[in-house]
Amino acid sequence: MNILHLLSQNHLTGAEVYAVSLIEKQIQKKHTVFQVSNGFFCETLAKKIELAVETKSTFEFWSSVLSLRKILIEKNIQVIHAHSRAASKLANIARLGLKIGYISTVHGRQHVSISKKINNIYGDFIVPVCFNIQDQLISEFKYNQRRIKIIENGIDTSRFKFQNCKKNTDVFKIAIIGRDTGPKKYRTEIFVSEFSKILDSRNLKYQFHIVGGRSANFKLQANSSIHFIEAAFLDSDFYHKFDLICGSGRVCIEAMLSGVPVIAFGEHKYEGLVTSENYDQLKSTNFGDIGLNFDLPVFNSIQAARDTNNLSAINLEELSKKTKTEFDIEIVSQKIQRVYESSYFLRHYSKWIPILMYHKIPNQNLNSKHKIYVSIENFKKHLSFFKFLGFQTLTFSELSDYRCGRTDFKKFPKKPLLLTFDDGYIDNIENADPALKANDMKAQIFLLADPQLNSNTWDQLTDTNSVNAHDEAHPIISGTNREKWLTSNFEIGSHGLKHQKMPAMNFSKKIFELTESKFKLETEFKVPMKVFAYTYGDTNADCAKACEASGYEYGLNTDTGGLLLEEDPYSIFRVNIFPDETVFSLWKKTASWYRKYYYFKRRR
Repeated sequence: MNILHLLSQNHLTGAEVYAVSLIEKQIQKKHTVFQVSNGFFCETLAKKIELAVETKSTFEFWSSVLSLRKILIEKNIQVIHAHSRAASKLANIARLGLKIGYISTVHGRQHVSISKKINNIYGDFIVPVCFNIQDQLISEFKYNQRRIKIIENGIDTSRFKFQNCKKNTDVFKIAIIGRDTGPKKYRTEIFVSEFSKILDSRNLKYQFHIVGGRSANFKLQANSSIHFIEAAFLDSDFYHKFDLICGSGRVCIEAMLSGVPVIAFGEHKYEGLVTSENYDQLKSTNFGDIGLNFDLPVFNSIQAARDTNNLSAINLEELSKKTKTEFDIEIVSQKIQRVYESSYFLRHYSKWIPILMYHKIPNQNLNSKHKIYVSIENFKKHLSFFKFLGFQTLTFSELSDYRCGRTDFKKFPKKPLLLTFDDGYIDNIENADPALKANDMKAQIFLLADPQLNSNTWDQLTDTNSVNAHDEAHPIISGTNREKWLTSNFEIGSHGLKHQKMPAMNFSKKIFELTESKFKLETEFKVPMKVFAYTYGDTNADCAKACEASGYEYGLNTDTGGLLLEEDPYSIFRVNIFPDETVFSLWKKTASWYRKYYYFKRRR
């Protein structure tokens, strides 16, 4: 993709470090990346264009809007990623009328205004770096929660190697890392003043090393225990020089990765020593940076005294491992890329795409409690009706190609339709496939990864595990006959291993179910598994999270999910199709308004 990162840098901030980390990964993955900003303070391989993003006058602002718009058109930009309020304001106007995706990462609490409440300047999706920012965007700005995706700060973890350092020195060394302006300046001043009292009371020798600031900018009493480091390359070798770090946001993450104890104290509050027990809670404030207001941070001397006692009790290795699994730039960049693609897709097609769910296509009606079949006679009528309405069928691989920009959106159907089938019944090949071919239509089949399963035993069992006489076993294609799917009009997706319910599984078992079924099906059929359909349509937020983490591009529910496909691509709404569908019910279930109608009727 052609990606443009928009910043308003007049000095180095965490936003630029975050953007540069993403840029490096994006260039590695062969994306074409441009970086537009007032100034540049980190080295990158992006194509740099200097522009007054943070402007000083109305005239300069509109001049920058026109300049940015020219860049967007000339460079054929597909996605804009803004990293500041000034950048978001500029991008919001510059891309008007253009089919360009646009997202903003929000690094801090936002000032509330009526204009921002009325007009969301942050793009198709907003990416807050922690929960407290998301909470503000929803509660105070009333923004659409479906368009807000929390994605943490991405860290190049290769720069931060864990080492459990035991210092052999009589001097306790503390690094306080952050800007020498605004709330972080005040934070540093109050931390040095108050924390030194605690250390003095214990007769400890200590040194404060203030990193990222000049002595002239601080109101600190001249003291031989205070040292200033105006600029430093922050990696694990640097962090290992200290016994304790005081910081917030990225600093806390980097210190934990390196195996150095860290006190989370940022622009919002003194959160204290980060431990495995309070890690998730502190993460919601970006380790002390984001709160419920803009008040200056307050030091908690009682907690700080306890924190000094608990330094040796922290499991630093466990913290390092936990941090790496959540903040590694490889994981974060994949999540960001998925949001880019969703934004790009919705910019080109913003309507609901009907996705219909079929199961069995028998020669005649079945005596079935579950009613998950459509006779072949009726199925042929369905296809004829869809054709009459002007629908064109797609598969999820084709959707993926449009979403990623591999296929020109000029070819996208005016009325797209996805037909999906679960389980892989023999009558899908014998009856449904010839009907699809006769109508030049395609469908998605969700297969179980166990090739030995030859019938739907799960439909024969009630909640008490006794055989239900109203549901006879229905044959599923098994063994070498599964090769027939490769010459059919069905594209293969995963339906798990043995048709088990996923929500009851713990997270590691969910991951196993998803990754193992993906691997087995890809090995068997030599085609990628881009989409997973949750068995029984039964899912939850952890299932969606596991589906994304397992490398799928889509996850399908039943009767619940996002209002638009790309609003929640791992929790996609599907429409049940039953044996007694009428022309009216089929028209309704494929109408562009049906998803909203269903949601407001059922609240799911």
